[in-house]
Parts: sequence; structure tokens; C-alpha cells
Amino acid sequence: MFKGLHARLTLIFILAASSILIIAGLIIMYEVHFHFTMFQKDVPEFNSIEPLTHHFEKALLSSVLWTSLGAILLVCIISYFVAKNLSRPMVEMRKAAEKMAKGELQVRVKSLGDDELNDLGNSLNQLAAKLQLQENYRKNMTSDIAHELRTPLATIKSHLEAFEDGVFEPTTARIQSLTGEIDRLITIVQDLEYLTAMEAPEFSLNKKPQQLNHILIKSVDAVSGAFVQNGILLRSELNSDIEINMDAKRMSQVFMNLFSNALRYTPRGGEVTVVTHVDSESVLITIRDTGIGIPEEESKHVFERFYRGEKSRNREHGGSGIGLTIVKRIVEAHEGQIWVNGEYKQGTEVKMSFNR
Repeated sequence: MFKGLHARLTLIFILAASSILIIAGLIIMYEVHFHFTMFQKDVPEFNSIEPLTHHFEKALLSSVLWTSLGAILLVCIISYFVAKNLSRPMVEMRKAAEKMAKGELQVRVKSLGDDELNDLGNSLNQLAAKLQLQENYRKNMTSDIAHELRTPLATIKSHLEAFEDGVFEPTTARIQSLTGEIDRLITIVQDLEYLTAMEAPEFSLNKKPQQLNHILIKSVDAVSGAFVQNGILLRSELNSDIEINMDAKRMSQVFMNLFSNALRYTPRGGEVTVVTHVDSESVLITIRDTGIGIPEEESKHVFERFYRGEKSRNREHGGSGIGLTIVKRIVEAHEGQIWVNGEYKQGTEVKMSFNR
């Protein structure tokens, strides 16, 4: 007739309430009989009214018995409906979890009251929402990866077919073009491998007390040649040096990536500046350039996988589309924050904040 949690709760309620009623009934019946026996011993005139007292005792005991039986029956009925009401939200959550396991991540549990069961339902809804978001990310990432790999592969294939058919001569310039596309594929795969490693549970940083200015100066020196070659001024305005607990190798990767982006989107004659500001609670690092800039509505998305604004969607300037995602993961692993100042109108301004 009914099974599962509903049946178990009903049985528990019936056994608990019935046990209490039976014990209470037996105690009352014993007390009634005991007091009637005491009354018989203490009252000499008892024999004259013995039939009446015996009849009264039987009537009283019978009333207790039938009242207990009626109460047990009422307990069974009430327990059934109470257990049904208590088990309904849990049954709904079980069904929702089963649907989620089958991939129906849009399912949600209705809010019921303001208790622990409602909190459990809300937690299940949050889990479903996060799983749905992750599934959307997975689908988008698969689509983006296919898009990123398709173009260089198609270019390589078309060139090789042209060489094979004799349409193109395998000149040095064309072979270099193919090499560039292959390098691009290698970069995408390496970035994907690195991003996957960073998002793995076992990923950890080798954090030690480091001089921030020392890491910044080394990063600036590493890219200064490329800036000179492209006719772009790279300046640093560093505040008093400070020691921060960080992974020097990972943070150098962050700075190198941001400098490379600034170099890629800043025209000849432009300027890139790195500035640090230190106060009693935090360290603020700003990298600004005088390049093409990022529209304010796009600045919120630049750290997403494979995101590119319309200005930089072309293959001449575009990178792997994962570099800034890796940058954000590294900064967040250091318990820091990174964002693009969308209100900066002279180019692009990227800010990072770390606790001291």
C-alpha cells in the first residue's frame, strides 16, 4: 500500500505512540485495581457493596482499555498523514536527485517552509544550478576548442593540398606560415593542459615570502626587448618594496601574460606602465596601456575561456584565448582579486589586489 520512507516514519510513530499508550493504560489499570483492593481491606462495610464496586472496577478498566485501543487507532491514522507530509519533500528531493543524475539539471525543488528540510531543498537547488552552469561551461568550452582548432587545421590542410596539387610552391614564407599555425595549435594544447592541471583538486602553489618588486623587475626585463622592437615604451612606477607570500614562478607567469597582452594590443609609439600601491592592508598592482582598449560591457568577460572582443577576434592579434583565464586562476589561488577597469578610457587598465 505504501513503502519506503513514508512507511518507516508511519511505523515509527505508531510504535512510539502505541507503546506509550499501552504502558500508560497498564499503569492506570494496575493503579485502579490496586486502589480497589486497598479499599476492600480498609472498609469493613465493603461486603455490602462488593457487587457494585466490582462492577464499577470492571467498567473503569474496560473504559481505560477501549480508550487506549481507540487512541491507538487514532494514532495510526494521524501517523499515516503526518509521515506522509514529512516524507513528501524528501521524496521530491530524491526524485529531483534522480533526474539530476540522468542529466535533467533544470529540475528544482519547491521551497517548503523555513526549516532544515527547506535548507536541504535549497542546497539541492544550488547544486543543480551549479551543475547546470558547469555543464553549460563544458559545452561552450567544447565548442570553443573546436572553433580554435578548426581554423589552424583548415589552414594547414588547405596549404598541404595546394602543395600536393601544385597550386602553391612550398616557399619559405608559406612553410613559415604553416609553422606558425602549428605553433598556435601547440600553444592552445599546452594552455589547455595547464588550465586542467590548475583546476585539479591536487593543484597547489609553492608559496614563500617573496619581494614583489623583484618579481616585477625580472618580468619587465624579460619582455623589454620585445617592447623596444615594437617601438612601445614600458615603464614601471614601483612603490616601496614589500614581501608577500606567493609562488614566484606562477606570479611571473601572470605578469608575463599581462605584459604580452598589453604588447599585442598597443600600437607602435604607445606606452605600457606597471604601478604598485601599498597600504596597511593590501597591495594593488596596476598594468595600464594606451592600446585599443576594452569596452566596458566586455571587461567583465575577458577572463572567460576563449573570450575575445570583436576588435581582437582576428587571427593576427588573437592568442589562445585561455591565457587570461589562467591568470585569474593563479591570482585567485593566491587569495587575490583581478579585474579590468572598464571605466579607463585611455586603453586598458588591469588591476590586481593581494592581502598583506
